[in-house]
Parts: sequence; structure tokens; C-alpha cells
Amino acid sequence: MESIINNSPIIVISRKVEKDFPVKYISNNIWQFGYTPEDFYSGEIEYADLIHPDDRKVVLKSFKYLNNQLSEFVQEYRVITRFGEIRYVEDRAHIKIYDDKSVHLEGTILDITERKHREMINHQRRSNNGKSLNELSLEDVLGLLTTNAERIRPGLTCAVMLLDKKKQHISRVIGPNLPLFFREAMEGLEIGYGVGSGPTALYMGERVIVENIEEHPYWALHREVAKKAGLKASWAELITASTGEVLGAFLMYFNFPNKPKKTCYEYLKANADLAAIEIEHRIVNESFRESEHKFKTIFNNINDQIYVSELNGNLIDVNQVVVDSLGHSKEHILKSSPMDIVPSWYVQRASELIKLIERDHKAMYEAGAIRKDGSVIPLEINARMINYNGKKTILSVGRDITERKKAEKAKLLNESRLEALIQLNEMTTVSLDEIAEFVKEEAVRLTESKLGYLAFMNADETDLIMHSWSNSAMKECGINDKQFIYPVETTGLWGEAVKQRKAIITNDYSAPNPLKKGFPKGHVKLTRHMNVPIFDGGHIVAVVGVGNKEEEYDESDVRQLTLLMQGMWKIIQRKQLISTLSKYSGELSKANTKLRSVNMIKEEFLEDNLKNGNDVLHGNDVLDDETLNLLDDSQKEAVSALLMNSERLKLLIDAILYNNMQQSGRIEYSFEPVNIRNVLSDVLLNQILLIDEKELALEKSIPTGLPPVKGDREKLEETFLYLIHNAITVTPKGNCIRVKVSDEDSCLHVTVTDSGEGIEEDVIPRMFYKMYQVDDTIARMYQGLESSLYICKSTVVAHKGKIWIESKVGEGSTFHVKLPKWEETENT
Repeated sequence: MESIINNSPIIVISRKVEKDFPVKYISNNIWQFGYTPEDFYSGEIEYADLIHPDDRKVVLKSFKYLNNQLSEFVQEYRVITRFGEIRYVEDRAHIKIYDDKSVHLEGTILDITERKHREMINHQRRSNNGKSLNELSLEDVLGLLTTNAERIRPGLTCAVMLLDKKKQHISRVIGPNLPLFFREAMEGLEIGYGVGSGPTALYMGERVIVENIEEHPYWALHREVAKKAGLKASWAELITASTGEVLGAFLMYFNFPNKPKKTCYEYLKANADLAAIEIEHRIVNESFRESEHKFKTIFNNINDQIYVSELNGNLIDVNQVVVDSLGHSKEHILKSSPMDIVPSWYVQRASELIKLIERDHKAMYEAGAIRKDGSVIPLEINARMINYNGKKTILSVGRDITERKKAEKAKLLNESRLEALIQLNEMTTVSLDEIAEFVKEEAVRLTESKLGYLAFMNADETDLIMHSWSNSAMKECGINDKQFIYPVETTGLWGEAVKQRKAIITNDYSAPNPLKKGFPKGHVKLTRHMNVPIFDGGHIVAVVGVGNKEEEYDESDVRQLTLLMQGMWKIIQRKQLISTLSKYSGELSKANTKLRSVNMIKEEFLEDNLKNGNDVLHGNDVLDDETLNLLDDSQKEAVSALLMNSERLKLLIDAILYNNMQQSGRIEYSFEPVNIRNVLSDVLLNQILLIDEKELALEKSIPTGLPPVKGDREKLEETFLYLIHNAITVTPKGNCIRVKVSDEDSCLHVTVTDSGEGIEEDVIPRMFYKMYQVDDTIARMYQGLESSLYICKSTVVAHKGKIWIESKVGEGSTFHVKLPKWEETENT
């Protein structure tokens, strides 16, 4: 969950409602404004410091008003980044009161600078002091564009350079806030390498970024004029028409050296695109006025769709792009009713739009065009009144905004996914079945599918155990005796996600496929299908599937399902761990009750020994063999249960802490040359009392002069302590354990052998899982047999080594660890 938030544009924040609104939590992606969470947690920066001074009073007042009057709000305002940039944000906040009566503002912050910029440009395009856009010259409109772009931060000056018709010289430089002498110096220049950022970009046909004008070769010929104008950095983006023709360049000048970030490139490109649209539309309109011949040339070759229609909506003419896009002949389109080629929702508002165009002589809106195959092309329409062959008509230039709509849709899906993950993370009190049901339905919704299912794997990954189908699938399914266990080996496409251990997408389910096994009569008809395996380490624990999406499934859908299911799996693990902790704690409590009588025996024993002059206060253990002999079988069983469950509880807590540290990336390794003989000697010395207590024979074969391994000594000691302690624990009293080290090529091979009961062959592969699976039902999917071997494996893998087990029931077990040797050429 935290990883998803930190890789999204949405910042999650919690602020305490008091002076300056100190931040109590903020996600790591605050870095997009140049800050870190520690800047706020340390008190170095309060949230009020982030708000633009001109907006601060209003925003803070709104926050206080929210506390008293409202439960939540959405507000837009400006913030200042660490780099001095001014960004617009949308703040969605709600009030939350905690048990300690503290009041917090909790919500999200989203950077909306680009949207605000487009809104301001569109507003300026619609009107300028009461004048229509047609009354403004191209230079005035581009001047408004550059002036508006400069609002993003202090010290920024923008300009547009236009090419002449031969594409060899700079014809005009439009930048109201640039010094006149600088503009005059640039106008008329022949484009070429080293003539400044704009002319060089136009010469090379690509974006140019100059972070420091005083040092960059692109400014070799004009460095002095830039210095005189106070310009220290310059970025240039090509202004390109929809045909691919280069019209000029959009320039951003800074009065300080400046290196762009990712958002800067997007901002630069967005302004160049706005300039391109304006210039291109001007070219179209001027060409229309010049001659019918020029009009037809542009009309049929511009990449946008162009419609000429009467005021009643009937079409008079369309360009070739419309014909190619819709798939009909031009004659068919011109004879068609408007209802045949535009969606019904547009037809309903067509009369209103025509009245608007008649009144204002222009309008911009979104519409759509219906293809021959029935699909709809989303369009952004720029419509205006024109005189066509002496007749008042409407010219509509439609730009295909399919990609933009996809991006908007993806953004909404991402927001929905984030909301689903937040809701999932809050499901701490519901049952596992309810969690699985929620996730399954969300999987269908977020992938825009019509049906879905959720299945869990058995321990050895041989069977898919169907947990449930989505509600929509159950309504369509006509099978009465539904199957719930699917052997992977005999299951068709549904089993391939397990067999191939990756997501499987089938976008044409009806197509012949040798992997398909067919399905019974009455089964839901599938047109598309996708299923995704969910991993816990290297082990597949579940498979989620969805089907019948209208569009094709892609990698974005795979990511949606994977993130959602991983969130579900972590919650399932967490709930089972809590359940296991509760179980062991309960057993300890019962054992402790039984041991109260043991304490009474100890007190009587101590009292008798002290009367007789015996010194028991300096003994190794008050509860020695003599005391234990006084216990009955029930009390001895309680002592045994206490010791066993205490050890299991300790290992479980250790594993939980390790897993949390691992997920948060807080486990760090410090590699150096490590003497493995010294490590094993220290570990054995640590366990010598336990070895003596069990009267075990210790056989060591650890040669002197072994080369060092590349390792983190502390973590290797923990690993071998787990392995050797485990060997001592499982070995019966009076038996033997063995520790051996061999020098093998590029590694050292360590073995730890016990004389215990051994491990069953089918259990060995699962010994290194985070949890050990003992039951296949969802309610008891995992019990709390947490293995310290998972920690051992994680440590060995981090050392680029190998760990495995060899065992036979009745003959004991051998744990193998191979660690790479230290290379003298390695840099510590």
C-alpha cells in the first residue's frame, strides 16, 4: 500500500488542527515538491510554510472554518516548492478526531498546475477585455500565452520564435517581457548550431536544454547579448503542426542557471502544443480567406477532422481525414443524417451549441464521431462561423482526443484503485471471506470486466481451490453442480498462470488454442480472459481472474490486479499472524495458571533449604532437577508447554518484526571480509550450555586457514545461530550434532547436521516460506507455524548464496549453506 502511494502523484497527508497545522504524517512522494517527510516531522517546516504567502491567510482560515462548520472540503491554492517554483494544488481534506481528542485534517494533495494553466489559456482564448479572439492578432494571442506561462515561477521569461516560410531564418520573436534589444538581436538570424537555444533547436530538429548559458557551446555566438539581458539558462521546445511541420520554437529563459525536472519537460511541451494549435488554426483560417484553392489544399491535408455544416446541422463538406477515420465514402457521409455519425448524447445538445456559435461566432466543446464499425472517436471541436461560398456556415475542426481520454480514464482508475486500497487497508475487523469478496468485486470493477473469480492454491501448487465467482458471473452461470477444485495439470487456460508463473491474457477467447480444455454446458460465455498469479516470495498463493472486458486487456490491467491482490494477501497474513499470536499467548496463559502451584513448591523448597543452611541463592537455576522431581505430571506438562510456546512465540515475533522491516526496506547489509570459522566458534560458544545440558556430542570439522567470505558478520551470526539452535533443539538428549565447513571453488560450504526425527520430503520445499500452509480453506488458510528459516533464506540470498535441506524421516536433517568468498579486488 505504502509503495503504491509513494509511486503515485497523489500525496497523502495528516495535519494537526493547531497553529501552523503541523504535519503528523505525509507520504514520501512529497519529494515532487522538493521536500522529505523528515523536513515536516522534525518541525523544520510546518504546513503553513508550504502555502504561497498570497494564499496563506485564506487557506488557513478555511482550515479553521472546516473544523467548526464542515466535515470535509476541496480547495485549490498555490504552494511554493523547495526550488522556488509556484505550483497549484487541489487539497481534499476531512476532519478526524482521535481517542486523545486531538483533531486532524486528513486527505490528499494533487498537483493541478498543468490543468490550471490550460484553464487560464482557454479563458484568455475566449476573451480579452471584451474582444473576441478573431479581433486579436497572432502576436497578441502568443503574447498572452507566454505571459501566462511565466506565472509558474519568479525569474522566468517566455517567448515564441517563428520560422520564415523557407524554414531558414527566425522571422519573429514574440515575448512581451523580453528586452527589446534581445528580440531584435534574434530576429532575422539564420538557424544553425551555436546560434542560441531556439535557432539551434530548429536547426537540429529537437528539444534543446541549456542549463547554463555562460558555459554552453550553443550560445557561443550570442553569449554577450544574453548576459546583457540577464539570461542565465534557456530551454527550447519545437512548435510542431499536426502535419509534422515545424512552425517555430517555444522558449523558457531563466535569470539563474536551471536544470529541468520531469514536470518541467511536460510544462515546456504543453505550452509548445498550445502555441502550435493557435498558429495552425490561424494558418487554416487565413488560408480559407486567401483562396478556395488554398482552402481545399489545407482542408484535405490537415490531420484534424474538418466538417462544414449548415446551421441546421446538415453537412456541406468534410475533409479526407473524416472519410478515412469514419470508414464511409464522402458521398455517404454528406447524405447521412447528423444522428447517423454523431452519438445520441451530442445530438441532444446540438441545437444549444449551434445557438452559442451563432451568438459568439465560435465555440469549443467535446463531441464524437461514429465509425462504420460502430465505435466512437472522441473529438475536441473548435467551431466557428465562416462564409462558405457566400453562405453562413459552421466550420468545425475536430481533433482526435482518444489518447487524452485514455489518460483521463487511467487517472480515474488510479484514483479508484487508490481508494480501493485505502478501503482494503481499513478492513481490519472483518472476516477473511469478506476481504476476499471485496477484493474480487473490486478486481472486476477496476479492470472494467463483466465477471471475475478468486481461487487459492494448495500447498504444493497442484490444485486451484475456487473461493468464489463475482456476482455478475453467478447470475449468468447456468451450471448447477459447480466445480470448486481444479487440478492445475488438467486445467486449460485457467491453469496457465500457475504453470507459466505469470499473468496470462487471452483477448480472443473464441480463437483456437491448444491450451484450452473447453468448459461445461451452461458456463458463462467468455470473449476475453485474464488471470494473474499472486506470489508470496517464490510461492503462488492465489490466482485472480477476470473476463469479458469490452476493450483488450493489457499490462495496466495486470498491474491493477497484482497490486490489489498483494494488498489483500498482506492483510490475510497480518490477520493470521495476529490470530497466531493470540493462540500462543492463550496457551502461555493456561500454562502459567498451572505453574502457580510450582511457585508454591519453589517457595517451600527454598524455605526448607535455608533452614538447613543450604546456599541456593547462588545456584545456576532455582528450578533444578530436585525441584522438578517434586512436580506432578500436570505441572511438568505446564512447564514444558510454557517453554515450548515461549520459544515459538519468540520466533514468531522475531519473524513478524523481520518481515515488517524487510517490507519497509529497513534491513541493510554491510559487507566485508568475514572469517567463517570465527563466526561459527562464537555461535557454538553461545550455545555450549544448551549443548552440555542435553549431553550432546559436538562434532566439528572447521579447517584453519579458510579464506574469508563476503558477508555481514552480524547477520551471518544470526543465521547460523538459528540453524545450530534448531539442530540442538530437535536432537534427542545424548545424541550428536555436526558442524562442517568445506572450501569449494568460489564459495565456502557450511553444513549443520542434527540427529532429530527428520522432515518429510513433501514438507521440505515449504520450510522456507514466510508461513507454513497446513489447510486449504480460506478461513484457515495459514496457521501460525512461523519459520525462522525464512529469515535464514532471506539473509543467504542477500549474500548471493544458497541454502537447502537434505533430510530423511528417522535419520535427521542436514542444512546446507553456500557463501561466496571475498574477492581481493572488491571494494568494501
